[in-house]
Amino acid sequence: MKIDRKMLFKNSNQLILESFSNEQNYLDLINKKKYSSDEALEILENIDWDFKSFSTQYLTHTFHPYPARFIPQIPLTFIKLFTKEREIVLDPMCGCGTTLVEAFLNDRNSIGNDLNPLAALIAKVKTTLIKKDEFKYLNEKLIKMKKYLDLDYRNIDRTINGLPNRKVSKIFNKTIISKLEIIRETLIEIKEEGYYDLFDLGRIALSSTIWSLVENGNGINVDELFVKKIKSMQQILSQMSKVIKDPPDVKVICGDARNLSIENNSIDLIITSPPYVNALDYYRVHMYNMLWLGMDFDLFRKHEIGGHSHFINNRFRLLSEYLGDMLRSMIEMNRVLKRDKFCVIVVGNSSLEYELIESHKFFTEMAKKIGFIPIKTIFRNIDKTRKYTSADIGKIDEEYIVVMQKKEETHIFANDDNFVSQIVKELMLHFKEQIKNNPGTSTRGKKPSNERLLKNIDKISEAIEKIPEDIRIKE
Repeated sequence: MKIDRKMLFKNSNQLILESFSNEQNYLDLINKKKYSSDEALEILENIDWDFKSFSTQYLTHTFHPYPARFIPQIPLTFIKLFTKEREIVLDPMCGCGTTLVEAFLNDRNSIGNDLNPLAALIAKVKTTLIKKDEFKYLNEKLIKMKKYLDLDYRNIDRTINGLPNRKVSKIFNKTIISKLEIIRETLIEIKEEGYYDLFDLGRIALSSTIWSLVENGNGINVDELFVKKIKSMQQILSQMSKVIKDPPDVKVICGDARNLSIENNSIDLIITSPPYVNALDYYRVHMYNMLWLGMDFDLFRKHEIGGHSHFINNRFRLLSEYLGDMLRSMIEMNRVLKRDKFCVIVVGNSSLEYELIESHKFFTEMAKKIGFIPIKTIFRNIDKTRKYTSADIGKIDEEYIVVMQKKEETHIFANDDNFVSQIVKELMLHFKEQIKNNPGTSTRGKKPSNERLLKNIDKISEAIEKIPEDIRIKE
């Protein structure tokens, strides 16, 4: 099945590709022919990875805001160059499903995995086509819903009392809560009447509406915004249905990347963008969305990888925890990936206690220990105004694409605490020596005193002692 991407762009009212010669040249390059692995690796050198002025918000990519997602051209490039139609692409930390959408649009089967239940739901909805008669039913349901929007104030006090203790909770006044409750009750009816895909679609439209409310403050007419969002999603999915007649398989798992529910040696390409250490608490960003969708954001917070809220008193213990989590995830990536196939990890640098954390270098070193061969690391600049919706993440203006090839099985299990502890200790000891020789490597923020930087050595030493404790997976 060959999909006309130009037609999809035009039908979704996005910028027409022909107006961007550099974007068209890029598409011509990756679509030119079936490349061998060696040829594909050479092609990577001919791509401008900044993708400046490229169209990044098109089709179902527009369904829901999501912080720190990578642009679709990154997974698209590797999908086109390193896989064939109907081969399986995996994103073990799929976030809002950017990789899955690109696989879907290019006739590749895909599997997405994410610990965040909201992320998994977004990814599922973005890659699920819906029949025309189901949309007819949905539109009739929305007409009925609007008749009752201002009439039901049941359980409002209970809802207000259940909101998080944050200033933004004041946005949710009785009128807004009443409308949100009516929307939620309508969606429950849709589910009870057997329209499960519509139910999920509606939940993402509701979540997107709540996101807009939280981001923009009071005064938003939530019911009109919700209906407008539903209509937009319906139009996009209808356009896609006209072009994608035989959809590839998509499986979305709400699960842990450190323990993937995927068969050994079954994946043809892995491409993922894991969380950045100390950059963002996803649970906090999604708190209100998850609350209204009945999702447990506290459980997600407890097991989140790289969360900013972990180890407040010693951020270097957070680094040890993060490296342990990522090593486990990479062991799992090796297990499920076929031999000689490629694993691509996109990550940016972070900062801890005035020290630069070059995550891509840590990943490259870990790869060598578990059966991967690092092939190349690609640097790219980030257009911060387009990628991020968080001020904290927005401080990151560059990222790295680490390309690895599986050459052998690891024979190490992801739950091997001794192995994980050993590797993380090696990495942290090397990091400690770097800091001793060149303290204060982060260029962000005010330059600290030498006395302040010397304290980092003690903190890193403490983190190294605590590694066996900190790298254990929380129950």
